[in-house]
Amino acid sequence: MAKPELLGEVKRLISIGKEKGFLTYDELNSTLPAEVVSSEQFGSIMTMFGEMDIEIVDAPEGERIRKARDTEEATEEAEEAEVEAGTGAGEESEKEEKEIDLTPGALSRTDDPVRLYLKEMGSVALLSREGEIEIAKRIEEGKRDIASVIYGMPMTIEFVLALYDQLKNGTIDVREIVPIVETEEEFEEEQIQRDYEELRVKTLEGLNSVRKISTSLKSLYEVARHANSDPVKQKKIKKQIDTIRDQVVEKMESVNLHGVLKDRMVQRVRELAIQIRTAEREIVSCQRRLGISGEAGAEALKKLCLARKDFLAVKRKTSCSEEALNEIKKLYQAAKGRVLILETQEALVSAAEIKDAVKHLDVAEDKVKRGKAELVEANLRLVVSIAKKYTNRGLQFLDLIQEGNIGLMKAVDKFEYKRGYKFSTYATWWIRQAITRAIADQARTIRIPVHMIETINKLIRTSRHLVQKLGREPTPEEIAERMDLPLDKVRKILKIAREPISLETPIGEEEDSHLGDFIEDKKAVSPLEAAIRYDLQRQINSALETLTPREEKVLRKRFGIGEATDHTLEEVGQDFEVTRERIRQIEAKALRKLRHPSRSKKLRSFVESL
Repeated sequence: MAKPELLGEVKRLISIGKEKGFLTYDELNSTLPAEVVSSEQFGSIMTMFGEMDIEIVDAPEGERIRKARDTEEATEEAEEAEVEAGTGAGEESEKEEKEIDLTPGALSRTDDPVRLYLKEMGSVALLSREGEIEIAKRIEEGKRDIASVIYGMPMTIEFVLALYDQLKNGTIDVREIVPIVETEEEFEEEQIQRDYEELRVKTLEGLNSVRKISTSLKSLYEVARHANSDPVKQKKIKKQIDTIRDQVVEKMESVNLHGVLKDRMVQRVRELAIQIRTAEREIVSCQRRLGISGEAGAEALKKLCLARKDFLAVKRKTSCSEEALNEIKKLYQAAKGRVLILETQEALVSAAEIKDAVKHLDVAEDKVKRGKAELVEANLRLVVSIAKKYTNRGLQFLDLIQEGNIGLMKAVDKFEYKRGYKFSTYATWWIRQAITRAIADQARTIRIPVHMIETINKLIRTSRHLVQKLGREPTPEEIAERMDLPLDKVRKILKIAREPISLETPIGEEEDSHLGDFIEDKKAVSPLEAAIRYDLQRQINSALETLTPREEKVLRKRFGIGEATDHTLEEVGQDFEVTRERIRQIEAKALRKLRHPSRSKKLRSFVESL
């Protein structure tokens, strides 16, 4: 092969190699056969291909590399296409991302307690008038169930009868038995006493009717306790008890006992149930120690308390020693005795009835709690809307909401749906009262009574009216005349109405000083006085140094110079182990020396300046 032809073939191989990135040995052999190209030329060509990063591989390896390159190029083309497409829509993508960040879901992801509270509050649907009535009826039904349980217990009836005796004897006030409706209207003392007496008579009549009914109820309970063996008679007595119990509940609801007393009755029933359960757990523990459970264990414990042969029969069934069985017997008898005392002397009903009463109380109280919670949660937005009107008055927004929620819960307790008004109308007044009272109590650094705040607000309104009328700030005399109040009281109110100012309040245009810098410290010593005191102390020490050590020490102790306090002649004498007369003589001699002009001239100027 001629040299130009060889060069052309090599160039063609180079172009193929650069295009593919490699060349196969087959391609080299077909293009540059061995009989045409010498070994030296072939070595030079291979070196040149290596310098150009053109690999020489076998055919299978070349196929694998080609497929890998094709896949890589396809991926790069796809990425370039995405980049080109993304370049045109880059701004739109950024806008979409920003829009996603501004969605309500993204905004809700916050630690701000107000936002979290408002978010949870907004998830509860508002109630219609019918919904409010339905919840109020459930609450009323739950309260009625609680009253039915506690008023149907003989022990609570005994408690009510004790209240009747105390009220009749005058040892308890009627206001401690029934709730009194507080009003803002002012009545004469005689009218108030008449109202209290009428309420007392009415309450006594209601409690007396309960007393009459309860007499037959107690006798029925006594009969029922001894009729356990006759199911027919037991059923008949139970029916009579239920009838009389309903009458007692009806009478007690008309009396309308104070909620605190009802809670006390409920608590007493629960305490008895706890005591009974504790005793029953001890009985179960005795069965466990015997190694016999269930009815067989209960029967074995009973036999332990019977004759000796029964005791021995139980011993044969268990692995317990006689000493252990005697201990179990004592524990069992003590537990059974406590249950019997609770049944016969305190609860006056069986343990099963007490536990059943507690179950009914749990259900009824849960019904009341759930109803109140629903009514409160559905009206939280009302609290927020009212609280917004009272911002910037000294309390934070969350505190206003909290106080408003307290008022809302009171409104739920007092709400009477039968009066015909919506709950929101009624609750608004309770919420406002709670918020305004909280502002009056907590907003000021120095607390002012609520009635005085009302007077201050009235004075401020009067002052604004006079400013508009007179065109200037009114004097205390003009305000007193307008409000028809004594001048001294108006001045007192004006003084109270002043807001406290922080000592850190900036003063001046540059605000580089504070109000506290301009207030005199009465306890601080002035520089002049401090200098005079220091000079006086120095001159006194100088004068005392001219005396003998004994005279100096006596004067220092007698007049308290450099001492915590002055000393009597007796005390100084004891210190020097001499008589008080000798100390008096030393003191007189030392004072004569100090009065000498050579010593006194330095101290005379201080005496003259006093």
